[in-house]
This record gives sequence, C-alpha cells and structure tokens, in this order.
Amino acid sequence: MASSSSSSTDYYDSIKSKWSSEYPSSNEIDEIWDFYKEAGYDDPKATLRSMLDPVTFTKNRILDYGCDKGLILDFFCGSVHDAIEGYGLDINEDAIKDAQKRFPSRVFKGGDGLTIPYPDKHFDVVICIATIKHVRYEDRAAVYAELNRVADYALLIEADEKEQKTQETMGWTFYNSNFSQEFEDNFATEVKVVREGGDILGLYECKK
Repeated sequence: MASSSSSSTDYYDSIKSKWSSEYPSSNEIDEIWDFYKEAGYDDPKATLRSMLDPVTFTKNRILDYGCDKGLILDFFCGSVHDAIEGYGLDINEDAIKDAQKRFPSRVFKGGDGLTIPYPDKHFDVVICIATIKHVRYEDRAAVYAELNRVADYALLIEADEKEQKTQETMGWTFYNSNFSQEFEDNFATEVKVVREGGDILGLYECKK
C-alpha cells in the first residue's frame, strides 16, 4: 500500500465539506450524457462503453475512483454484463450516501483516495473520470501507485491539457498537467487512447 503523509491527509480532510456542499453532482445519467455532448462528444455513451472493449474480465469487479453518486459506475457495470460487481470510492460523503440508496447492489465507501481499502489486484478495472485533476501534484505518485496496486487496468478521462499549471474555476483548484504523458509514465502499457470533446480517454494496463 502506498504511503501518504499526514499533511496530505489533513489537506483532503479540510476540503471534504466543500465537496458535500458545493460540488455540482448530476442526479440523472442523462445529465452526464448531455454534459459530454455540450463538450463536443458525438455519442458519449458509445465512446465510454467502447473504452472497456479490450478488457477481458476475470474477476468481474470494477472500481470507480471518484464515483460521486454512482451513475457512471452503474452504467459501466451494466454495459459489460450482469455479473459485474461495482465498487465506488469518493471524498464526498453525501454523494456516497446517495449512491448507496440509488444502487444498493453496489458497494460504496467514503475516503480521500490516498489509500484504497482493497487488496492487491482486486479489480479488473479502476475507472477514474475527471478526478486526477483534483489531486495535488505532490500526491500524484501515491495515488497512481494505489491505482496500479488494486487493478489490472485503469481507465482515465481528463481534459487533454499539455502543460502543468493550476487553474482556479468557481472556487475549485484544478491541478492540470500533460495528462497524456503523465498517464504513459505512471502505468505499464497504453492499451487504447481516444481524444474527443477536448478530453483524453485512456485505457492502460496497470503495473504488476
């Protein structure tokens, strides 16, 4: 398990209430598809579903790292086959409570994500959508180590930025970087990469 400093833990603890009170969570999956279409995706449902096509599922478990209310996790689980077990992890405790009510057959836990409370290689895939940009630069190595530890593959989606720079947007700090290069550097093998709507969607084989 990757180590995390007390200062990092303190930082994410300090912003938990902001996530619960201010984050603009979607309440319906169609709101998410509309958001992607407005960003320039042609058929976001088909695009996201296709990103898992190269994966051969043997454990039948998906983890959504930064799952919010569980809408995307439930979509991915339903897109693969009925036997897929869905797990979600999020810093927003109110969203986790909502997800548990919406999808009682899935497993949701709250946490800052600096450590992931599951055994090594427990999941076929860990999904991480628009979450890495919220992780401070100094915490990235620990987070990538945990993603690699718990899964065989990682699917990541972020804005296709090309340089490391912070961005302040509506009271939120985004820790942008050259995500394409960063993902290549922190996972074992690039399996599939798509660029659409200003985003990079990447499926990577995790390190052993």
